[in-house]
Amino acid sequence: MTLKEDSMSHLLIELYTATPAWKALCAEERNVFFARIGAGMQQLDPARIAPLAMGRVASEVPHASTEQYYAVWRCASRADADALVAAISATGWHDYFATTNAVGTVDAMAHHLADLAAL
Repeated sequence: MTLKEDSMSHLLIELYTATPAWKALCAEERNVFFARIGAGMQQLDPARIAPLAMGRVASEVPHASTEQYYAVWRCASRADADALVAAISATGWHDYFATTNAVGTVDAMAHHLADLAAL
């Protein structure tokens, strides 16, 4: 089953900001770190975990996040999202980036609004 066929897919949304430890690394040390991230991500099944978007957070919008960057991943299940969070952590990511994670199911608007109405 592909991600598109899985009606119970999950998203992981990461919001992150570089720490002083990251800013202190030289270019060579950053490249070594990126190589470690690449190797760690190779362990994940691309049919079950896929990056959707990554970039810089726009700061000039109302209620903007204070984090600098975002990444959005689509995962086939909650277990896959948890595996991705663990894999990211295992690379040492959090040594260099203060991160906020949000994981949840992909719901239709009507379902989401019903959840909110039930509060």
